Amino acid sequence: MGRLIVTRLGLMLPTFVVMTAITFAVAHLAPGDPLQLSDDGQASAAAVDAARRELGLDRPLTARYVTWLSRLVRLDLGRSVVDRAPVTGRIGEALPRTVLVSGLALLLSVLCSIALGAFLAARQRSAAARFFSGALALASGVPSFWVAVLALLLLATPRGLELFPLQGLSSGPGAGVVDLAWHLVLPVFCLAWPTTALLTRFVREGVSTALEQDFVRAARARGIDERRVLLRHALPNAMVPVVTVIGLHLPHLVAGSVVIERVFGISGMGLLAFEAIGTRDYPVVMGVATVMAAVTLVSMLVTDVAAAFVDPRIRLPGSSS
Repeated sequence: MGRLIVTRLGLMLPTFVVMTAITFAVAHLAPGDPLQLSDDGQASAAAVDAARRELGLDRPLTARYVTWLSRLVRLDLGRSVVDRAPVTGRIGEALPRTVLVSGLALLLSVLCSIALGAFLAARQRSAAARFFSGALALASGVPSFWVAVLALLLLATPRGLELFPLQGLSSGPGAGVVDLAWHLVLPVFCLAWPTTALLTRFVREGVSTALEQDFVRAARARGIDERRVLLRHALPNAMVPVVTVIGLHLPHLVAGSVVIERVFGISGMGLLAFEAIGTRDYPVVMGVATVMAAVTLVSMLVTDVAAAFVDPRIRLPGSSS
């Protein structure tokens, strides 16, 4: 296990550098310039050139990336080109909201997919299983943004039932936990939608395969209750691919918050990235990309370790611990 962790940590640093370097190049080479002359023509060319030199935009791309990377080592993500606010401060405000929504969506997806997937595997021939299987096939093809817009129209506007708040995570200053929970219902559900459909299929296939193994037949032959066979024997042995999918899907879940936060007006990382890309705010774009790269790499590490704990047979080639 120790060698597994050390090996993965050794691969994370060069991977992180490659990921951020590609993002840095794409962001800076994209059309548009945050310092272009305004439409009213009041800004002089000399003022724009001075601002470009101040921000280092007149330097070669490689030199700019090296400077950015050296600042990152000191945990300095720079300042926003738009309002000159520290990027770390803006990310510090947005990140907790995204973590809250994405974390609850992941928890909901895992709980629902394990319960539903195990049920579908154990009751494959029942009418309910056929209904849910068809619903999952339909749900996996429906985009989350469409579900979000439809949920708003039906459940949060005067055109529908108007049961839930329309935008944001709070009704105003002094709002309590109940108000926050009520605001979270729709965005968490919409963000969890595609993940639940994906994980449920993996759980169903894993449990179905486990139920056909010899150790399950042996457990049944010993007279063990069918529910215990499912929960204590089949389900744990089906969790390795599920754990892997959860870990690899976590970055996609966080990235999916871009659309959900935009639709529901949540000031999280997704909305921050959307606005920064639109204004070519390079420091903010790179700050969000850095967090996303870290989340991706850490989730891959946690996935490997969790899979090794679930199935002790998983080891690196040639390792003995």
